[in-house]
Formats: sequence, C-alpha cells, structure tokens
Amino acid sequence: MQDAFAKMLQRVGSLGSLSDLDDVIRTSSILMKNTANIRWALVYFFDRERHNFTPARGYGLPQRYVRLFENTPLHPDKVPILRSMLLKKQHLLIPDAAESDMVNPAYRKFLSDLTLLAVPMIVRNHVLGTVFVARHKSLPPFTEKGINLIKYMASNAAISVSHMRLYDETLETAINLAKRFDTILTLDEINKAISSSLSSEKILETAIQGIERIIPCTLVAIIQEEKGRFFITASHWKDGEPASVMKPGSCLSLKNSAAGNAFAKGKTCSIDALGTIQRPGRLDGILAGAGIATLLAAPLISREQAKGVLLLGDRQPGGFVRDETFVIEKIAAQISVALENARLYEDMRSLFINTVTSLANAIDAKSPWTKGHSERVMKIAADIAREMGISEENVEQIEIAGLLHDIGKIGILEALLEKPEKISDEEFPPMRLHPEKGVAILSPIEQLEDVLPAIFHHHERYDGEGYPDGLKGEDIPLQARIVAVADAFDAMVSDRPYKKGFSAKRAVKVLENGAGSQFDPFVVKCFCTGVAHKLTAEGKLLPARPGGRQSAQKRR
Repeated sequence: MQDAFAKMLQRVGSLGSLSDLDDVIRTSSILMKNTANIRWALVYFFDRERHNFTPARGYGLPQRYVRLFENTPLHPDKVPILRSMLLKKQHLLIPDAAESDMVNPAYRKFLSDLTLLAVPMIVRNHVLGTVFVARHKSLPPFTEKGINLIKYMASNAAISVSHMRLYDETLETAINLAKRFDTILTLDEINKAISSSLSSEKILETAIQGIERIIPCTLVAIIQEEKGRFFITASHWKDGEPASVMKPGSCLSLKNSAAGNAFAKGKTCSIDALGTIQRPGRLDGILAGAGIATLLAAPLISREQAKGVLLLGDRQPGGFVRDETFVIEKIAAQISVALENARLYEDMRSLFINTVTSLANAIDAKSPWTKGHSERVMKIAADIAREMGISEENVEQIEIAGLLHDIGKIGILEALLEKPEKISDEEFPPMRLHPEKGVAILSPIEQLEDVLPAIFHHHERYDGEGYPDGLKGEDIPLQARIVAVADAFDAMVSDRPYKKGFSAKRAVKVLENGAGSQFDPFVVKCFCTGVAHKLTAEGKLLPARPGGRQSAQKRR
C-alpha cells in the first residue's frame, strides 16, 4: 500500500516536468480518477482581466457534453457561492448538483446522479483556476482525506501551469523587449542618418529603409505639398507591381483620403478596414483596389504647419498597433526636421551659387568676346570630372572653380581683353597675374577655400612650364588640371578680337597633341571619350538628355 502511495506521489511530482498545458490537465485527471474514484474532471482557469473563468478543459467527460462545457465560462459575479469560494480560497462540495444554484439549469439533469467537488488551484495565495471533479452518488462520499489528496494534486497541477505561464510570459516579455530595443536602435540610426544628410533624396531613402526594417507593411510613401498640389517624392511597394499613382513624381488628389485628413488636421489618421468604406476618396479607392486593407497616415509638420504626409499601407486588415503608430509619428517628426534643414541648406547653397555666378558674369560682361565663357568652362569641367568617376561633392567644387577661374581678370584693363591682336610679351605679365588676383579676391570667403587651388593653378602646364608656380605633373591639383583642359578648349573654339574660333574637331586635336606636355593626358582622354561627343561642331555643349551617359571610368 505504501509503495502504491509513493508511486502516486511520484507521479504527482512529475507534473512539474510537463511542458504542455493539456498534458498537465490530462495527467492530473488520470491521477484523480485512479486514486479518488472520480468519473471526470473539468479545469477552469481564472482570467483576471475579465474577472471570470475561461471555458473549461476536461478529461473523462462524455463526448456529447464536451463542447457544452468547453464553451461555457463561469462568472463569479453571477454565482455568489463561487465568488465566496474564490475569496475564501476553500474547496466547495456540491452533494446534490441537481438542486445547486451554482449549476446551470441546463446541466442539472445530466448531473443529477453525481456529487461535485470544486477545488481552487492556488499558487502564492492567488487563485489560478478551479478543478471540478465528479463522483457517482452510488460511491462513498468524498472524505476529508480524499479531498486533501485532490487538493494536493490540484496544487501541483497549479504550480506546473504557473511555471508554464511564467516561462511563456518571460519569453514574450524578452521578445517584446528585444523588439523595442531594436526599434529604439533603428530610430536612433534613422535619426543619425537623416540628421547627418542634407540631401532630401538620401533622407527619404534612409527613412523608408528604416521603416521597412521595424514595421511589417506593403507600402511606404512620402507625399509632399508644393504650391497646393501633392506629389509622391519617395515610395516603396513591397510585393507585386505598385499602384501607378504611388510612383515617385506622381501628382495626387488627397480629397477624402487618410493622407488628406492627416494633412488637413495635422494629426495621425488610420483606417483599419479600407475595403469596408462605402465611398472612399480617389487615392484610398485606388489603394483598396491594389489590395491594401489598412492605412496609417502621419503628417510631416514643420514650423507648426503640415508640409506632407508619411503614408503606410498593408494588405492585412486590422490596422497598425499603438506601438507602431508611435514609432511612425516619431519617424515622421525626424523626417520633417531633416527635410527642413535640407531645404534651408539648399536655399543657402542656391544663394551662394547664384552669387558666385553673378561674380563670374561680371567678369564675362567686361567683354562681349568672353560672354558665357566661365559658365561653359564650368559645364565642360563638370562633365570631365564625372567621366573620371569623381564624387558629386567634388564635382560641385570643380563647377565653382570653373565659374570663378578668371575672377582675377576683374583687375585687368578692358583694353587688353578687347585688343584686336595677340597680347605682346610686354603686355602679358599683368595677364599672368589674374590667378593670384583671383585667389586674393576670393580668399576671405571661407566657403571657397577648397576651390582656391584650382583657380590659382589652372594655368600650370603638365611639363612644368606653366605659371604661377611652375608645378609639374601630378603636383598640380587635379581640379586645376581639369579646369585647364576645359578652359583651353572653350578658348580655342570661341571667337576673339584677334582670331576666329576653331572647330570642335580641330580643338580636340590640339588637346590630344598637348596631352603629356601642356595637359594631363588622362584628363584629355576623359574629355575626348566622354565629353567631346556631346559638343556641336562649334564646340558648344548639347543640351543634357534624360538618362544620358554618366561616367563610370575611374582614374587608376
């Protein structure tokens, strides 16, 4: 007898090693049936949020009653005796189920020949659930010893279930913390990336990539307002062909749409089931037709005014959760600040470039023979630089150097510039000073510091016979070598008081002949292979064609 009891205790203790809830209930019920002569067992777990018991899980119940009990929750608030059991944390014996107020009238006939015992499942003084066991009335009633045995089994089952729940909750918490940590890191990365960029395209590209990393969605689009009209400035469609209106550059109507509401109200707007809207606006209707089921639109606010909308869409209905909405609002705020900074930078840059252009035009205007020379040199030099694979940041510096390379001629007498014959050896020294004068004029402007070497050295020769310093080969700054080729070409094809301009073909031939002596041979090669084909017979640049050739060749 003692051996049997020891084995039973061992089996009860083994409940702690189980990892599946149904296994715990089934094993506990089998133990109770074998040791306490019960017919069947039902387990109800307590839902603290709803303050009732969830539908039952049972063992040994007749099949025709399984679904009936499984779909019937218990409500302590509606059953005073059950509420009393929960408060006192004591068992409840129901000797005559057919007469008990606790039993649903629909079940009384089925339970009329049974004695019921309800035992609370208690862990750390909290009721986790309740075990109902049934014994036929023909058997001896439950004894105190038998009740204590069932309590012991219920307690061990409760501990096992508690451990499972704790493990699941800990795992879920760890996963949620990991997701939130990843979200925080991503937000920080997005903030750093877009804050460090003054390119609107780069800002939007970085933001979209970050959103796709942390929020599952089908569509991400950034809509910006310009003079009362709305345009897609960046978008990404995850699966399949995007709706035509969502392609970058598309002009949109936001009337009666989630994006339009967000823009007008300056607040986030969401639609959880796009397909159920009876008369959606044009944009939302197109997105619904493309399979988008839910939308989230966050306004891009700058200086307390909406400038655009960050729009997300997904094929799964049900909407974006609160955490996702919070993240999108934060990213929208980051985008707004970064775009405003980029706009201010672009305004300052445009003002700077326009000022520089005005300076160059002032020089060219001194003589009708040199009108437009600086701008043409700028464009040719930029094309050469791109052909050489130089970064756009450095191309911009070369453009400015090309514009201002002759700024020192502002101090040259107009009589020399318009002299109908070539300048004599006695008149040439003042002309040779224009690179130094140009640097002297521009050196107080801090923003031009990086272009001064190109202006100072653009008359150096590759063989060292140039001026002002007689630098040779690669000792000459690269920007200066590029401007030198562009300057020489435009000077050759342009009319002067003392000569007729060369044809482009003849000027190219002169450059090729001077490669290695007057000019950097690689710069000349890049000009001949990548720029010359864009020139007219008179040596003027043809208008740029969309999608035209861009440089890929890099200097080795």
